[in-house]
Amino acid sequence: MKRRRVVLLSLAAVVVLVAAAVFLLFLRSLHRVETAQAQCYARYQSMLSNLADSQVELTEGGSLVGVYSLETLGLYEQAAASVERQFSALEKMPPEEFEALDTKARMAWKDETHATPQPVVLDTQGLTMDAVEQDLAKTERHPSEDAYAYLENGAFHIQPEVQGNVLKDRLAVTVFTGLLSGAQVPVDAPLRLSVELTDYDCYIPPVVTASDGSFDYAALLQEATQDMTIPVSLPGQTLSLQVAPLVSTDDTGKITLDEQGLKAQIAQFAASFDKDETPYLLTTYEGTIKPLTFLPCSYRLDQAGLLTLLEDSLTRLSADAVEAPYTCTRKGEPFSISGTYVEVDIQQQQMTYYKDGEVLVHTDVVTGRKGGYDTPTGYYQVQTHSPNAWLTGPDYRVFVKYWVGFYLAYGIHDASWRTEFGGDKYIYDGSHGCVNTPEAAMKIIYDDITIGTPVVLY
Repeated sequence: MKRRRVVLLSLAAVVVLVAAAVFLLFLRSLHRVETAQAQCYARYQSMLSNLADSQVELTEGGSLVGVYSLETLGLYEQAAASVERQFSALEKMPPEEFEALDTKARMAWKDETHATPQPVVLDTQGLTMDAVEQDLAKTERHPSEDAYAYLENGAFHIQPEVQGNVLKDRLAVTVFTGLLSGAQVPVDAPLRLSVELTDYDCYIPPVVTASDGSFDYAALLQEATQDMTIPVSLPGQTLSLQVAPLVSTDDTGKITLDEQGLKAQIAQFAASFDKDETPYLLTTYEGTIKPLTFLPCSYRLDQAGLLTLLEDSLTRLSADAVEAPYTCTRKGEPFSISGTYVEVDIQQQQMTYYKDGEVLVHTDVVTGRKGGYDTPTGYYQVQTHSPNAWLTGPDYRVFVKYWVGFYLAYGIHDASWRTEFGGDKYIYDGSHGCVNTPEAAMKIIYDDITIGTPVVLY
């Protein structure tokens, strides 16, 4: 009896031990299941994190434009959906929730088929480029410049084109689409891509280049000279030189002149200008030409000098006016009213004193009373130069501070008895023939003028 009890106790102990071992094995198996699920969940979360951390870096000419996430580019949701499809509901369940499931459900998961996670292949159908376009717009853009021909030193030259940085329409979209289409986000790391725009044919090119052979020098010259004329200025007239018939170009762009044609044209100019014993043509203070009939001279166009000037203008294709050189002779000697001289315009009642070609004094005056004491017109020179003079006549005796005599008893002087000058006063209240001048202006003239200075009155 005792022996039987021992046997039964032994069997019971064995059963307990076996049950305990089976239970321990079950617990261990359950732990492995929970561990495997936690690993699946961690991998699931890691893949989503990799998607969030993936980025594309955009540079242009080595300078950073921007860094963009998949979410910014509108690709995250599609990529995340791809991750979601790779994991079952239980694999995507947080471990604490999985462990809260009943044992049967947890153990049943062990027997399911578990696919190995694969890299996520990007689909660019949802690509959004707003952020990229905004960043690209921050860069200062300048268009490409075409090559062009220019004239220098008597020849056409080509200025090479300049490549601008204005992007082709939707270029960035094309580049990003090509780069990202089919790109894969690794299972165990974020995707890292870099784009350098200048590596692509991304800028609008010039239309005309230096090497495309499109420059027709003859056509360029024809276009430039079609209506071009060079004004040729002479006293009392302006002549016009037609440019187109006198210039041509060779295949290298060098301008050549028709020398004989140019000389013939200049000879025609001379024929219309050259005159003997003709009134001197004075350029007045007003800028008009005044023929001085009392001052005859002979004019000749300097044909050689004009030829040199026009050759230069034609070679440069300059349409600027040319002051034609000429000679004026009187009594066989060169003659010119220029430099330092006095100009008296009787009709305008104005006097101008020129010093070395520049106006030193311009003032209103009063000349001789019209119809009785007219101021003599003509070309004279300063004869006398005296301070503090008494001027006397049959019916007057006046004191002047500054006297400049130019012909007989006629001169230029101040007139303290006058308060107004200019206008038509000379018609009814003129002088006895002298040029009455405001004292302040007269002082300047007196202090500067010298004996022999020309005085022209008209």
